[in-house]
Amino acid sequence: MKIQRLISLLIALLLISVPLFSISSSAKDEVISVGKSYTVEYETEIKNAYPKKEYQQENNLTDGKIDQTAKYSNAAWTEFYRGTAVKVTIDLEEVMSVSRVVLTELQYKSAGIYCSRYAEVHVSEDGENFGFAGRLDDPEKILLNDVRRVGFDVTFDKSYKARYVKVIFSSDVFTYVDEISVYGNGDASGAATAEPIEEKADLGFAKPIDGISNISLMYTASQYSSEQLKYYFAYHDSTGAPKDLMFDSMLFLALTKTAEKDGFMRQADMKAFVSEALTPNRNIGALNHTVGDLKDDLGFESDYKYPIFVSMPYIGVYNSTFGEINGKSVSSSNLEERKAIAEWYIDYLSAEFEKCGYENLELKGIYWFEESIRYTLSTHEEELMKHFNEYAHSKGFKTIWIPYFSSSGIDKVPELGFDAVTMQSGYAFNGGEEVGTALPESVKDCADAAKQYGMGMEFEVDMNVDKYFERFSQYVHVAYAEGLMDNGIMMMYQVGDNIYRSAIGNARELYELTYKYNSKTYTEHAPVIKDGATLTLKVGGYANTKLDITDEDTAKMKLKIANIEKPEGVFFAAEGNGFIEAQAADSVPGTYVACLSVTDGYNESNTVEITIIVEPADDASASESSTDANSSPDSSEDNGITVYIVIGIAALVVIIVVAVIIIILRSKKINK
Repeated sequence: MKIQRLISLLIALLLISVPLFSISSSAKDEVISVGKSYTVEYETEIKNAYPKKEYQQENNLTDGKIDQTAKYSNAAWTEFYRGTAVKVTIDLEEVMSVSRVVLTELQYKSAGIYCSRYAEVHVSEDGENFGFAGRLDDPEKILLNDVRRVGFDVTFDKSYKARYVKVIFSSDVFTYVDEISVYGNGDASGAATAEPIEEKADLGFAKPIDGISNISLMYTASQYSSEQLKYYFAYHDSTGAPKDLMFDSMLFLALTKTAEKDGFMRQADMKAFVSEALTPNRNIGALNHTVGDLKDDLGFESDYKYPIFVSMPYIGVYNSTFGEINGKSVSSSNLEERKAIAEWYIDYLSAEFEKCGYENLELKGIYWFEESIRYTLSTHEEELMKHFNEYAHSKGFKTIWIPYFSSSGIDKVPELGFDAVTMQSGYAFNGGEEVGTALPESVKDCADAAKQYGMGMEFEVDMNVDKYFERFSQYVHVAYAEGLMDNGIMMMYQVGDNIYRSAIGNARELYELTYKYNSKTYTEHAPVIKDGATLTLKVGGYANTKLDITDEDTAKMKLKIANIEKPEGVFFAAEGNGFIEAQAADSVPGTYVACLSVTDGYNESNTVEITIIVEPADDASASESSTDANSSPDSSEDNGITVYIVIGIAALVVIIVVAVIIIILRSKKINK
């Protein structure tokens, strides 16, 4: 009995321990993303700026296939191009427990394939509300010069409930990703819900600097004369008379010069640039004369000084000697030496400018030359830029920067310390074979990104490019429509002396449009269609008329159809200038309605209706056989009934004939 009781007790304990064990243990985490679908988006939209690099949806990122060779030609790699950051959202199909994400990328620096600097993971149960799960920053990997696979292992501090996993990683130029592996399991009962992430509001456009809202870029290699510069400082009307201020300020900068092959400027190169910029009768020296000659004509006081900016060349990373500072030979191999060079340049430029004694100019600020943050050179690029801004401000200067579209680091603009940053869109130029020519919508994408990060916009013009005026007009339109003109800052890139050439040559409309924008007198008016119209014609006939369309700033011949709805059963066509026509070759008499609106290329008109009345033809027989397009179908129903009667009679005749034949055949058999 005792043995039986002991056995019973052990069995009872075993039965109790089994469920307890199953409750206390958890399912093992494994890769749960293989074969799952996903979507891709860029933080800065690239499809219009680089149309040939638009992402094409495929399934490589979650197919479970790994390329161990580190060859970028392998089909396992998915290519992304720029875009500031790439966001891949994986749908796990059900809410699961997620604890880790591993991202595999390629580092191939010499080919422009840079691995990400960070990877961040957000999770969501519904696809709408996302919470932060984890992040890994690794700025060292992007410095690697050898070709290798690079992994980002983002392990969370806890497991989170998630159906949707969003993986965000920086994309500076080309980013090659092999696989994104999400680790977790199907038991989400013990997982936490991630805290919601607050959506960051757009910062809005960068504000003017002490009233300066438009700055023209002047490349010192052009050796601008006083005759040229007067058209930049003062707006001259078509008779050549100075009437108003043209640009609020000018930025003098140089194309990179170097005594060596690494693309960076040493101390001697920087001194040569300053000397070129301050040449007595060219560039800044010539501008001083120009302002002195014209400021009375523009109504400025005698002590007025025109504000200018001058570029600070980029300080590269090199071990060879940069030059001598405070009696000591320095290179720029580390942050402290690069800071010292930045301070030396600001002091040197300021002192040289003061020596010139320009009575009509003020050195307002300094421009950071490099058009992106070169994370592939060092881990302290941002710190160097911040120090540049801090030191320049301590000397009383303003600072500006002009990165290119979606360049690396634009998401850092708010914290770098510049007084104003404007971004290039590149729409003015023909694109390369690899990325394609930018589309008009890229200017709006640039404006959206500028508002997101607190930047202004760079306008660009190259008179050597086909349809350069139409391209430039797109910049003006977007800046006007988005509110930049009235409350933001613009910097104007021109190839060589394009503004001067437009002022004195056959491209005067470019000069006039620039002035209208700079003076904030530019306006846009949408076309207006006064009324609709009625066209009356007979079956087989034709009719046309012209709508009354007005547009205060666009010729009718340039208007185009924006939207059109054509009726079925009658031919209808329209042109942007208001000409409309209708034909009723095979139409049924009745009333038809068309709708249309026109556009000047930017703004759409109101929509009007065109009533088309088709009357019966003059031929009486034709009139009797035709019907009104909007009449009741009684006559057609009568025709249908007639057809059915004929078919019925024919069927009855067939039945009778068959019956007669059968009777005859049977009677013959009986007689036999």
